[in-house]
Amino acid sequence: MFIWSVLMLTLLLLVILLFSVQHHFLLCLLTLESMVLVSLVLTIFILNNTAGSLSLFILFLTLSVCEASLGLSLLMSYIKMIGSDKIKVY
Repeated sequence: MFIWSVLMLTLLLLVILLFSVQHHFLLCLLTLESMVLVSLVLTIFILNNTAGSLSLFILFLTLSVCEASLGLSLLMSYIKMIGSDKIKVY
């Protein structure tokens, strides 16, 4: 039960960090990837406790890989257009 609390608190802190770090695109992507990692660990714990199938974990892992590749391609496009990863807010 303690590990669930720690993981949920970590996920909450990462969400708060995501909303506070809005100046650099790369930091936002790293925060999102950390949130995905914590969510994957939570999925593993839930599947262990409920005797669920591993296909849910594989699906979630596949979607997180797609999210990471899309984020990196957007970062590269943004850097090519603007010249840095700093997000300009008008």
